Amino acid sequence: MTRKISLLAMLVLALALAAGCTDGARDSKVFQGVCLAVSDRGQTLKLTNHQPKLNLIKTPEASFDISKAKVGLTPEPGNVIRVSYLEKGDRLVALKVMNITKQDLRKK
Repeated sequence: MTRKISLLAMLVLALALAAGCTDGARDSKVFQGVCLAVSDRGQTLKLTNHQPKLNLIKTPEASFDISKAKVGLTPEPGNVIRVSYLEKGDRLVALKVMNITKQDLRKK
């Protein structure tokens, strides 16, 4: 009986930890735009706001910190890029970066 209680307690703890680790993903937002530049040795991505009706950021351009993001196919100027990001103070921190232009080319 004690063993079952121990296993149940470990399961509950594992679920609680997993729930705590995903809080950032639930708060993330999405931005899609055309890549203007990748700078700072690939740590900053600058995009134009080519879908102002859909993007929550209304400025003509947005810069994202991609230093710790999961980056799919490498962004290049002119590519359409979709970014999942969090707002941390005045910084936009990317969680995932998807190159829509190159992704479409891979399908063909």
